[in-house]
Amino acid sequence: MVGEGCFYLDISREPTYRCGYQCRLGFEIELREDDREILDEIQRQLGCGHVYHLRYHRYEKWKPHVKYRVSNFADIRGKVIPFFQQNPLFGKKLKQFELFCQAAEVIEQGAHKADHGVQRFQEIQRAMRQYGK
Repeated sequence: MVGEGCFYLDISREPTYRCGYQCRLGFEIELREDDREILDEIQRQLGCGHVYHLRYHRYEKWKPHVKYRVSNFADIRGKVIPFFQQNPLFGKKLKQFELFCQAAEVIEQGAHKADHGVQRFQEIQRAMRQYGK
């Protein structure tokens, strides 16, 4: 099994929002398509998220992939975070997860709807990048 998983923060300009930005969290795992049953089992165990087929037509040598993604905040807060608190990660992924939890707190407190909260979210996002690939 070869794959990649990540916790990510997304900040996008959204003029209809009071502060002008939308802040979101996500968790995903990507594997080759022939390992789909692994992602199906993870989805079943967590009770949330979706599995998507990915086809990279422009990369001839790449095999088709599948991606498991959770982006619903209630599922992240109520299922994904508790799962990884009970089943701790190691190394860089642990650091990313700890920062991810801080970003979840920003959203849970509603601070992401104000400029100071968006700034805090951006700080956390920058900090997470140092533990990236």
